[in-house]
Amino acid sequence: MKRSAILLLLLLGTGLAILVSTLGESSSYVDFETAATEPGRSYHVVGTLDRSVPLVYDAEKDANLLQFALVDQKGLSRTVVYYGAKPQDFERSEQVVVVGAIQKQAGQPTFVADQILTKCPSKYTEDTL
Repeated sequence: MKRSAILLLLLLGTGLAILVSTLGESSSYVDFETAATEPGRSYHVVGTLDRSVPLVYDAEKDANLLQFALVDQKGLSRTVVYYGAKPQDFERSEQVVVVGAIQKQAGQPTFVADQILTKCPSKYTEDTL
């Protein structure tokens, strides 16, 4: 009986440790202000492209550098830098989710994205249905 109780406690402890470490590493949806409170921690930020700020992308010079401004759900605009291929139809995106962390670049807090998810306008409208 003692061996089974010890084994059960070990299994429960291991499961709890895995759960805690997984929750600690997961990122959450926030605005830029919240992400800035813990620079370096990964977050998801949902927003729209700030079309008043020019998009920086030159496929011939560096196809793995995309820089743009994103307005979060609270209306704060922040520069986002992404070191990867520009998503198709990026400029037409209705909504953008960036996954990454706030970092200092050239003395400015910049959101450095590891991943970009876009929601583009539907190809189908009521006129074509």
